[in-house]
Amino acid sequence: MRIAVLGAHPDDPDSGTGGLIALLTKLGHEVTAVSFTRGELTGKMSTIEENAKVNEQEAVEAYKILGAKVVFLDFKDAEVYASREAVLEVKNTIKDLSPDIVITHWPIDTHSDHRAVGVVTISVIRSLSPQPALYFYEVMTGHQTKCFTPEIYIDVTEVAELKRKACYMHKNCFPEKWYPVHEKMMIFRGMEMGVKYAEAYTSFEKSYAHELAQLLKALP
Repeated sequence: MRIAVLGAHPDDPDSGTGGLIALLTKLGHEVTAVSFTRGELTGKMSTIEENAKVNEQEAVEAYKILGAKVVFLDFKDAEVYASREAVLEVKNTIKDLSPDIVITHWPIDTHSDHRAVGVVTISVIRSLSPQPALYFYEVMTGHQTKCFTPEIYIDVTEVAELKRKACYMHKNCFPEKWYPVHEKMMIFRGMEMGVKYAEAYTSFEKSYAHELAQLLKALP
């Protein structure tokens, strides 16, 4: 199957869903991360342009670790809005990727880019026929994601180290500041699930809520 994971910044899809991505690609599923921006306002370089270039290069390597690829849209960091133009651009991208499943930001979030990506994705999926199954992931819950109630738990214990390595490939984006938050999240979700590390998700339509976990049933 084809899965698209949408994020506002290059490190959003893997920090939120890196464990699931690794498990899916291990089973032969095709996963593409879609970064709306290049996160160019974050970085150690002397200019925004240099940050964008380095962040893109590091993201390509990060997703390779997880067995996935990444594509970039041309939205500006901190200027992603839920506009008609944004919906049309993302719709064209989703049509090109033709995913069976789309996973995106939970739209209740303190970061305006995250909120916009979630809302735009919902609008895009609602406009398609047939519609891919749509799921939401969390990022830095409590700090950014708010009011998130999981209904799907994925045991990512066996790939947690891969996820960590992928996230720390984003060297220019200061992973030491945000990855520890995600590790605590995985530990907490693992406690809820009864495993060491887990990621949590929720679905747009409850009729297919647990189909995401079913993709992993072939794992030994």
